[in-house]
Amino acid sequence: MKFAVASSANARGQMRERQRRDRAATPTMKAKYPQFGSLRLVFDFSGAGPFTPAPQVNVMHPPAKAYFVFPCPHADCDGEFDLTSPIDTLASDSIDRTSGHLGCPGHRSVDRKGRAPCGLGLEYKIEVLPE
Repeated sequence: MKFAVASSANARGQMRERQRRDRAATPTMKAKYPQFGSLRLVFDFSGAGPFTPAPQVNVMHPPAKAYFVFPCPHADCDGEFDLTSPIDTLASDSIDRTSGHLGCPGHRSVDRKGRAPCGLGLEYKIEVLPE
């Protein structure tokens, strides 16, 4: 009997499917965070590898789903960055910006036989924009 081995692509596909389901079940920003206009999320990545992903800017408007889990930009990584807690803090503390650092908890393929921690770092800045 052969057993299926979970590949990096399979793990990433499962993560994407879970994220799709979770996003669909999440209320809109307007419903969950009526005090926000839009949110600007700025991502700067750092890592030890030769290829560091380019910076990203996401703007989320009130009709968007209030889902703040982003996959690691490395295609062979099964990790994700969850910014739900910093955004909840923005809402509860009535502040209009925050920043911080997260490390990718995922793993990447190093060769056909092994996987190693991703090690990608995310410096994020989140700003509440007026309506």
